[in-house]
Amino acid sequence: MTSHQNSLSASAVDFPIRLLFMMDVVDSDRCGSEQHLKWLQANLNSALFEKHFLIFSLLNCPPDRFPVVPLVLGQKYGNKKSSLPKRFQALVRFICENDIDLIHAFTPYDELLAACASYFARKKIGIVGHRRNIGYALTCKLRMMSRAARWFGGIQYIANSQAAADAADEKEKISRQLFTIIPNPISETRRQEGFANPILRKEFGVAADVFLIGCVATIRSIKGHETLLHAAKTVLQKHPNTHFLCVGEQPDADYFAMLKRLAEALGITQHLTWYGSVDNPYRLLPTFDLAVLPSYSESFSNSILEYAASGLPIIASDVGGMREIINDNQTGCLVSSKEPEQLAEKILLLLNSPILRRELKTQTKQFAEKEFAENSVLQKYVDCYAKVLCKKI
Repeated sequence: MTSHQNSLSASAVDFPIRLLFMMDVVDSDRCGSEQHLKWLQANLNSALFEKHFLIFSLLNCPPDRFPVVPLVLGQKYGNKKSSLPKRFQALVRFICENDIDLIHAFTPYDELLAACASYFARKKIGIVGHRRNIGYALTCKLRMMSRAARWFGGIQYIANSQAAADAADEKEKISRQLFTIIPNPISETRRQEGFANPILRKEFGVAADVFLIGCVATIRSIKGHETLLHAAKTVLQKHPNTHFLCVGEQPDADYFAMLKRLAEALGITQHLTWYGSVDNPYRLLPTFDLAVLPSYSESFSNSILEYAASGLPIIASDVGGMREIINDNQTGCLVSSKEPEQLAEKILLLLNSPILRRELKTQTKQFAEKEFAENSVLQKYVDCYAKVLCKKI
């Protein structure tokens, strides 16, 4: 089902729905939440949704990278930045002037802004909050914002995994009953564009006969790259004709410098490439023989989904919502988090067993394409939005 085909099941809702996407700060358009937002903007039926996009504080990437170009209320003008009261007044005006029906807020701060603005605009606006992790970055301040937003009442939530909803129930006291579980989708457009513009091994200096193990993840501590490096040393002792490719942005310079020092101390630098950011990981995934993700915390990983959609054998940490994508030893392999020896042992098992790798590739791809097809995920969003609005009518 493409974007012009998704339909609405709730007849009580008037169309088009005037939908406002809200984010406070956007540092990059390549992170998981921003990628998901771009997918929603591009694929929700424009006949059913009048789509708006507002960034409350700051945009640090070109606005034309989004299908719906954002209005940035807090952007810097010269040496000045709009004050919080002025930005909030502009938000209320925007809601009234555009007669917004529904706000999809991506952080607790956005939820609080949306709830307050709805109150001052004196409009019955549906508000959808979103939980896309299992609370590893949840601070006391964010908890207070989440609680304050709920004081206004009426917020419904989307989580991209049951694990994320469970974490919100436990850490924020948001009832599971308020959640709709909608997984991340396989973006067909993104997959096809990536496969059509491949980055070949010769472009990063790895020969065709080398066993290539890839990891796609932003280079930050929660992704567990140090676990991968320790596992790599063990693997290379038994299979020196192996190379490790780490793909992802490097926003934390100190952490990245520590990883490079660790790789040098372990003696694996010549078997390791830090590729940096890539606009579309599907361009690189066909070069992998095996894909890993050693994260310490995940809800529903886009990387794992992209690995699966590319038909790769996968090894991942058994954290968060990983079991909602990976059935251990059937659609991938799970290992304990922060256990490099377990990770190395599983890598070696798959490296030595081409038959097992082939079986995992087939089963993983079939499962992902059945469970996370974008037509069914889109329809879940449409139905969720309609349900929220019906409760407001």
